[in-house]
Amino acid sequence: MRREGRRNAPPLSSLVLRKQSTIKILYPVDGKETQFNPKLMNTNQWQWQDGMLTCELLSDWKHGFFTRSHAPKLPSDLHNHLLPTGKAFRAKQVHGNHLVYANSMNIDDQPLPEADGVWATKDHHQANHSVWVCTADCVPVLIGDRQLGSVAAVHAGWRGTASGIVTKAITTLCEQGSELKNLRVALGPAISGTVYQVSKEVAQQVTDTINQPVGLLPDVHPEKVKLDLRQVQAQQLQEIGLPHENIAIAPYCTLQSEKIFFSYRRHFLNNPQPQPRVPQVQWSGIAIA
Repeated sequence: MRREGRRNAPPLSSLVLRKQSTIKILYPVDGKETQFNPKLMNTNQWQWQDGMLTCELLSDWKHGFFTRSHAPKLPSDLHNHLLPTGKAFRAKQVHGNHLVYANSMNIDDQPLPEADGVWATKDHHQANHSVWVCTADCVPVLIGDRQLGSVAAVHAGWRGTASGIVTKAITTLCEQGSELKNLRVALGPAISGTVYQVSKEVAQQVTDTINQPVGLLPDVHPEKVKLDLRQVQAQQLQEIGLPHENIAIAPYCTLQSEKIFFSYRRHFLNNPQPQPRVPQVQWSGIAIA
């Protein structure tokens, strides 16, 4: 499972210019063009149910990628959309790669533990758990084990992706008995690669985590590139052995789908000098019944 970091990585400029095996598709809502790996992008895998986005790969679990229409509800309220009873678990997200185990958490503990992933296993003494993360451009990742029933929710921005939080979640589940062939991973709505402008330094940190260059597009600014976090995350997962058919990427961009999702970057593009405010986020969760 564990893989050494890339050695002698090629310069970023050569990666941006390299052709990738991608195709153009249309966003179902906004009609915006973007590029995705066709093996991972299948719009038929994604459906709207009761106002939340669901993924066919995770049909064994009650789950949902919620939208701005559910704000300002917290997981303690949203849990009821998944299960009539039970408890919702979340953490204080800090853009790192630490994960916490829901089964050992006390839901009433304050302050919340600092982590960017929450995972849970089946426990007959503590049924109906759900685990949650919030996002507003970063990638919400929901994971399930079809054999053991274990689940995880991960918040993965560029910092988390660079520090390997998605693959760390997979490794954590495998250390508890999961097998890669049984894991299903849904990469939810996030800012898309065609509009996510980052510095070359940021892109280098992220792409240094993979051997096969993916997820980079040129930008009009000479010191910037466009970065597709979900393509990089999918590549990370495949490089540790997860089959590509066990991974799904949501066909939605948070920046471009203003009527459906909050976007951190859109807020600052529209408000060059924004006033302090309560963060606007959407929640994603998956439950163990």
